[in-house]
Amino acid sequence: MRVVLDSVVPSAEVADRYRERGWWRDATFSDDLRTAALERPVDPALLTWRHLEDTLVTLSFGEFDVRADAVAAALRELGVRRGEVVAYQLPAWWEAAVLAVACLRAGVVVAPMPLLFGPQEVERMLAATGAVACVVPDSWDGVEYGRRLAEQAGRLPALRHRIVIGDAAATAAESLQGAFSGDRPATAPGEPLGADEVCALLLTSGTTGEPHLVAHSANTLNASPRLRPRTSPERLHAVVVGMTFIGGFRRVLQSTSRRAPTLYGDTWDAATWLRLIEETGVSHLWVSPLTLRRLTEEQQRQARDLSGLQLITCSGGPLSPELLAAVRLTLCPAVVNVWAMTECGNAIATAPNDPPHWAAERLGRMRRGGEVRLEPAGRTRDGEGFRLHVRGPGVCLATIGRDSGTVAWSPVDDEGWLDTGDLVASDEAGVLRFVGRAADRIGHPRVIPVADAERALLTHPGVDDVVLVPWPAADGGEDPCAVVISSEPLELGEVRDHLARSGFHETCLPVRIERVDEFPRTETGKVRRHLLLDHLKDRLCRTDPAHA
Repeated sequence: MRVVLDSVVPSAEVADRYRERGWWRDATFSDDLRTAALERPVDPALLTWRHLEDTLVTLSFGEFDVRADAVAAALRELGVRRGEVVAYQLPAWWEAAVLAVACLRAGVVVAPMPLLFGPQEVERMLAATGAVACVVPDSWDGVEYGRRLAEQAGRLPALRHRIVIGDAAATAAESLQGAFSGDRPATAPGEPLGADEVCALLLTSGTTGEPHLVAHSANTLNASPRLRPRTSPERLHAVVVGMTFIGGFRRVLQSTSRRAPTLYGDTWDAATWLRLIEETGVSHLWVSPLTLRRLTEEQQRQARDLSGLQLITCSGGPLSPELLAAVRLTLCPAVVNVWAMTECGNAIATAPNDPPHWAAERLGRMRRGGEVRLEPAGRTRDGEGFRLHVRGPGVCLATIGRDSGTVAWSPVDDEGWLDTGDLVASDEAGVLRFVGRAADRIGHPRVIPVADAERALLTHPGVDDVVLVPWPAADGGEDPCAVVISSEPLELGEVRDHLARSGFHETCLPVRIERVDEFPRTETGKVRRHLLLDHLKDRLCRTDPAHA
């Protein structure tokens, strides 16, 4: 992996151009934290809720800086060398944030792993990245992460250090408790990573296909037309998507560059989050559609004082008009929708001054500094559909095959255009609307607008949730199958009629209905469609051996 990462660098021409326009810079988040600690040492940087201890922990910029120094030095003392990879699988604790900056200072690449990863996925990620160290809790929410990592270590020859937060002795692991708490003096942390070097390896969600690693630098993670830090404390942000996915990971690092205090929590419980938002005075909430729905339902059940909440930013999927209306009435009237990918962060968004309904109907516009290219992909019910390509300072340095270990895409390919795999439509003003994922495309000459069809099906009174997946047709093609969560069985004809009355072409109407209790999801709430389809096929084979 070191050889691959060393080859992943932006061209000098591109780097110079982005710097000239103010989108990239020479400093990193580590430098920002150092400056913030000098100028505003006691101001809060992070607030993290630990639900098992029922405690809200606040970390100031000064404490953040001292602890990042100590952990960076501890990694170097363990023998972790510049350019090697340190992975972690941690809840949204301050330790994860400290580790990310510490790795920058130690010249080490960090690889966050979502908590939903089971043993097989963790082992594949550690093998793919060649991680020399991995940081986990001893146990959390009933999972013994320390013991599981100890069992895997013998099959991971590159893994030299198992670092456990909590009871490290129970699994003969190493503890950096003194460094994380800042109790031990920090020695020289080593040669830090530069702003254009790979500093993080993130894994795509794998919702529609095989996951791959995404290589980001400090500059691609922080690309922005506004890089000047705040001169006074900013109102509180809250992020309900954890720290391992692109949105939460970027935001925790940007708290150092923008001097913006941010609230995280190691829980998905809606009642707890509403209480935290009320008690801490959160003004800007970052959330996924699934969690936003749960927060809305909980607020409808028991109202809290959310008068301090001024803006909700939703990312991770389209909002339904019904959910948006409920959110604006119940939580906050100002809602924006952000289109984001692991490969390019928050690239396209609606704006607070756009018409309110846009957050449900449109992706918005490309943010300043980025570019969009649309390639015709076929007809939709509303006109031409396009495959979305993006380019700009926030696009990653490369994608790497998780299993092949080779570069799958880099900005030197296709003049820097990244094929997002998303299908969109565009109006006369260039405002984009999400149609679906190309990987979800269901096989007909006409492009089935999967996202629109799912939103329409959600208006059926008997449907609690729905996903359209491709199902093998008799002619060898594919037809849409509606996978629903519902309290009562639904008739196929009734569901087809409902969608037809909503204006959808016959090719969009499901030919089959499958009922399930829940969908396999990522931590941000995205449905892992390929796993869902595999589950349905397995179930069909068990009930009808002719399909085996």
